[in-house]
Order: sequence, then C-alpha cells, then structure tokens
Amino acid sequence: MPLTPSADDPAVASARRFGRGWGALRSIASLLAQAIAVAFGVVTVTFLLTHVIPGDPARAVLGPSASPHAVDTLREQLHLNDPLPQQYWNFISEIAHGSLGASVGNSNQSVTGLIGESLEPTLVLIALTLLISVPLGIVIGLHAGTTRSRMTDLGLRAGTVVGLATPPFFLGSLLLLLLALDLGIAPAGGWATGYPERLRFLWLPALTLSALVTPIFARAVRQRAKVVMRASFIEAASSRGISRRKIIVRHVLPNSALPAIVLIGINAGFLISGAVVVETLFGLPGLGSLLLNAVQSRNYPVVQGIAIVAGFFVVFCNFAADVVIRAVDPRTRA
Repeated sequence: MPLTPSADDPAVASARRFGRGWGALRSIASLLAQAIAVAFGVVTVTFLLTHVIPGDPARAVLGPSASPHAVDTLREQLHLNDPLPQQYWNFISEIAHGSLGASVGNSNQSVTGLIGESLEPTLVLIALTLLISVPLGIVIGLHAGTTRSRMTDLGLRAGTVVGLATPPFFLGSLLLLLLALDLGIAPAGGWATGYPERLRFLWLPALTLSALVTPIFARAVRQRAKVVMRASFIEAASSRGISRRKIIVRHVLPNSALPAIVLIGINAGFLISGAVVVETLFGLPGLGSLLLNAVQSRNYPVVQGIAIVAGFFVVFCNFAADVVIRAVDPRTRA
C-alpha cells in the first residue's frame, strides 16, 4: 500500500510555505505590472491632452505681444516643430531618464528640480493629514456603525455630510481667521528652515485637509461596521458571553478598518488636489504654489510635469494600498 505524506511532515509544510510565498510574489508582480501600465497610460494621456488643446503652446507661454522670432525659438526649444510621433518618443525618453524637461522663462531650470524642491511640503502635508484623518475616521465610523442610539448615528452621519460638502478653501479661511489671526495659536502662513519648526506651519493646513478627508473614511467604516455587526460570528461571540466592547475591538474593528486602507489609494488624487488648494491658501511652498505660479506665468513644461508627478503619485498609492490589503486580508490572496 503506498504511503501518503502526512500534513505534519516538514517537507509538506515547507512546500506549502514555498507555494504561499510564490503566490504572494506572483500577486505583487501582477499588481506591479498593472501599476506600470497605468503609469504609461498617465504619461500618454498627459502628452495627448497638452497637444490637443487648441492654440500654440509657445505663443501661450510668451504672450500675444511676442515676436515671431521668439515664438519660433521657443517652439524649437520645446521640440514643437517635430512630428507628433517624434515628440511623443522624445517625451517618453526624457521621462525614462528621469527628466521632465526645462522650465521656460528667466529661470530655465530643470522641471524635475523645481518639482523636487516643492514636493516635500506636499508629501508631509498629506502624511500629517492621513495621520489625523484615518484614526479619527475609523473611530467615528466605528462608533456610528456599532451604536444602539439612532440619534447618535444620525448626528454622526449628518456631520460627515456637512464635512464632505464644505469646500477646503472655505474651512481653511475660517480656521485661519479663528486660530491664526484671532487666537494666535498658529502662524497665518509662511515656512521654516527645518524641522520641527516646520510642523508649526503644517498642523493647521493638515487639520483643514483632514476635515475634508475624515468623513470619507468615517462613512466607509460605518457601512462596513453595520455589515459586520449582523454577521453570524458576532452573534456566536455574544452568545459565549464576550462583552460588547471586546467584540467591537477584536472582531468589528479589524474587519471595518480595511476599507480605510483601500480609500487611501482611491482618494490619493483627491488628497493631492486638496493639498494644492490648502497650500495656496496657507502660502506653503509646495506643489500648489508651484502650480499656481506656473499657470500664471504660462510655464507649460512645469504644469505638464506636475500633472505627471501627481498621476504617478496616485498610481503608487493605489499599488501600495493593494499590497497592504493582500498582506492583511487573507481572503484577497486566493
């Protein structure tokens, strides 16, 4: 009679671990391939949009009073006289080598360098916003989804709707007037030379942006908590005499917090667009200020470079969220 290997056999256990590890690598490789394809699509769409817009980009940069010679010189500098396929190939080649072109105007600096200098305040602002909004949204949503009081649930839902409907520039202006100008507990704007002094200028903009993002997390967590509270394993845990607090912490919280991770990736574009508005309001030297100056000065390569960097940021956040979800949720590994 042939012998079959036992489940406790070390060789079988090792093979299973190898199979799980190989499956995880294949899953991450698939996600990475999708992210690269989407990033390539972002670059292509950005290129096409900047070339489909009516008008001459060189004339738009220099203004209507520029001489024809100056316009022709700038068109040569931006390679706008080349055939469209050649322009696209040059565009892709520069990005593959880490270059986003050169800024037009008096500075003539590298677009990559300009964006690199302005990227840090934006990323720190978004990180502080998530540090505030994710835990707060999970707590609010979990309380709304598990409370037995209809009035509490209704009040929290109404608060999230108000938060979603409030424009960031309006809320930021109110906080600026109240906390910075009237009470003087926060600077009204500006920037510092290093950390931790820079946090004094960042906490109020982060609070403004988190007020816009927290309701999104709270609504998703509340909806998931409502579903989990009706699950059979919650009834089984309650029938065994486990307290309601322990059920919420041990069972409802881990299952309800997963949507918040997904929403970080989904709302990455929403975060960076909100950061642009908030930075402009509070005078932070981030991508928002750089974009505003580029639009006002008709700096076409800088606007194009910011669009590409923002698209890459959204793609990376979605990729990271997918990887984290597969790491913490066994159901997504099948």
